[in-house]
Amino acid sequence: MRLICISDTHMAHRSLNLPDGDVLIHAGDATNSGTADEVDRFLGWFAAQPHPHKILIAGNHDWLFQRFPDMSDQLLAEHPGITYLEDSGVEIDGVKFWGSPWQPWFCDWAFNLPRQGQGLRGVWNLIPIDTEVLVTHGPPFGILDQVHEGEHLGCEELKIRLAAVKPRVHVFGHIHSGYGVAQSKATTYVNACTSTEQYQALNRPIVIDLETKRVVVQGIEVKRKKERFEEVKAMAEASDAGPMLKVEAWLPEVHLRALKDMANLRGMAVESLLRDYALRGLHSDVAKHLRAEGKSRNRSIPFRRLDDEA
Repeated sequence: MRLICISDTHMAHRSLNLPDGDVLIHAGDATNSGTADEVDRFLGWFAAQPHPHKILIAGNHDWLFQRFPDMSDQLLAEHPGITYLEDSGVEIDGVKFWGSPWQPWFCDWAFNLPRQGQGLRGVWNLIPIDTEVLVTHGPPFGILDQVHEGEHLGCEELKIRLAAVKPRVHVFGHIHSGYGVAQSKATTYVNACTSTEQYQALNRPIVIDLETKRVVVQGIEVKRKKERFEEVKAMAEASDAGPMLKVEAWLPEVHLRALKDMANLRGMAVESLLRDYALRGLHSDVAKHLRAEGKSRNRSIPFRRLDDEA
């Protein structure tokens, strides 16, 4: 079973290039303000995706699902291909999913509960012990939950419950800077935030293959090609370039005449002009390829292994 994981799209969903898969999972914050219009527009797009199964939970921006559940239910009813989970589960091809939107209190947004309180403990205790794929909006404490300032914002109570449930896959979002994958012996943790901290939809969807005996994460391979371009860039920028070596090159006569004329106009030797052109061309070519390798579709997904069981 192939899972396509996204989260925190914040109304930038139409810019996404989604891979094919069996289950498309959105872990909350599809909207900016959670208005009926935003929810309706998102649901129309989400329902139109070709994935056979589509799972959605709400996030702290998705106010409509908490304030006006009757209205959100009415909108969801127009799209029967979407499975909305709110402290509820579904079984797909024998795999048990559970979804929940809650997070520790965060600026009094939607689906907030007091940190380390009975409310959070209660909703997490609803997670069935045999859950295989857990979808929550927020992360567990200490795993892909760190902001750039260094603070961990995940949920302590969720981490305690995960120690008992041990789902094979846990998909979440909420902390934009935590985007990536972490893997322990029991669980593959996926922070699927599409948006960066600047709310730019630059992060790739994360693809998880749920196999019988293992979980495979696609797109985490080290990009050796990018590393080679970095090495070439370092050589081209070296201040101590070493001894000069002779290189022979054959050029059409007309091009050689043009080079000689340009060298005369600039008051330099043809050999010096060729070295200048070669180095500038090398810098330009490396920069172009590094830009291409740095695009979101080419970037590796951040990945780390967890030494201890979470």
